Amino acid sequence: MLSNFLNLSKDSIKKIDKNIQNKKGEKVIDKFIHELQEYLIKLQSSTLVQNLPKDIILAFAKYDGNFAQCFDYNNKKIYYISKDNIVGPKPEVGETLKWYSPGKYYVDYTGIPAQESKIDDYLQECTIAK
Repeated sequence: MLSNFLNLSKDSIKKIDKNIQNKKGEKVIDKFIHELQEYLIKLQSSTLVQNLPKDIILAFAKYDGNFAQCFDYNNKKIYYISKDNIVGPKPEVGETLKWYSPGKYYVDYTGIPAQESKIDDYLQECTIAK
């Protein structure tokens, strides 16, 4: 249900954005529309982490607003996890996150961290989970 709402919202925002881009001088509204689009994409991705398998291992890339941007390099997917859904200490760049309970993750210090210098390269190879 939430996923359907997010898809409808995202499609509606795209239509509004196209209409605004055709008119000049609407930069504030256009900026707002783009920020809202990005937020909806993150929100949609964060709903998907509720259903990820227990054995998934995510690498933490960076904080993006109220979300932790993480990626599953094996499946080439980027996920956004609400900061509130990270249990215990907050992760550092490259650290491994493991499933704690549906939608919640913790830093696994026994995991092999991703190389910090390659995080941007890894993210380029991945797409946002939708």
